[in-house]
Amino acid sequence: MKNILEEFAKGNITTQPRHFKRDSHYAGVLQQVADSEEKLLAVLDEAQKKLFQAFCKAQLELDDLSNIDRFTYGYRLGSLMMMEVFNGKDDLMM
Repeated sequence: MKNILEEFAKGNITTQPRHFKRDSHYAGVLQQVADSEEKLLAVLDEAQKKLFQAFCKAQLELDDLSNIDRFTYGYRLGSLMMMEVFNGKDDLMM
């Protein structure tokens, strides 16, 4: 059986697609990344471009692994918090 939290974190199970606004901070940073990559690739030779692309691919894979770990950790932590809430619910009832 596959780990449902990892599948959910990878986007294989999703509730809805995520979007961002074009005028958001996220969009601005994304544009900076794209502009920087374009300028960098313009000054690199072919061997340097391949090295840079390998670096980017490895960085994306590392980011994916890190995001999955943070997601599953946060989800488990939240579940533990909910268990504590339910375990202490009798303290709330008089």
